[in-house]
Amino acid sequence: MINNFIVAKIENAVIITGDIIASSKLSPVRRKKLQSRINTFIKKITESLPDFKAEQFRGDSLQCALIRNKSAALRVALSFYCFLAAENFKIRQSIGVGDISFNSNSVTTSDGTAFRLSGENIDELKKRNELISIASADNAFNEEWRVHSASLNFLLGRLSDAQAEAVYLQMQNAKQEEIAKALHISQPSVHQRLQAAGWPVINKMLQRFETVVAV
Repeated sequence: MINNFIVAKIENAVIITGDIIASSKLSPVRRKKLQSRINTFIKKITESLPDFKAEQFRGDSLQCALIRNKSAALRVALSFYCFLAAENFKIRQSIGVGDISFNSNSVTTSDGTAFRLSGENIDELKKRNELISIASADNAFNEEWRVHSASLNFLLGRLSDAQAEAVYLQMQNAKQEEIAKALHISQPSVHQRLQAAGWPVINKMLQRFETVVAV
């Protein structure tokens, strides 16, 4: 359960809406594994970002909010994708940057520009069979992030489980030597996986998002 929101308009926030792909086709054992991964990830993020609020609904959908640490939203979304993809689960996520005009004690019953953008674009992702989108009410922001979103969709759609695991650990600021130890592989193998996954490009997008959304 999430903590209650303060009932006041919040001018700047980020909402992430996510849908697990093909969850209805999972066996009971895989469904249990998926839920364990979701719970573990939410716990990890909440420990590092106390303002992170998340709710799961309809079994295979989630909605998350970041207010003070909104610039971390893309890193959270990509980390979530890789954390699940490492176990061959897939999630599509829509990031909406905007305001929260109505705050209830629940993420899923609150409202505002950030919620509407996130919710509307998750439906578009399903239609296009894509994995991620980033949007705000600002046209210049959207023009830039349509291009970045296309690049991220290209990279994420080609990630292997092993590459996803390495990218996830890299996004937690682990050194390549530490990743090698965790994955029981050599440091050159870690480097190779990160390069094949497009980590240098992903990292530049993370840095760009953190810069523009922090404003």
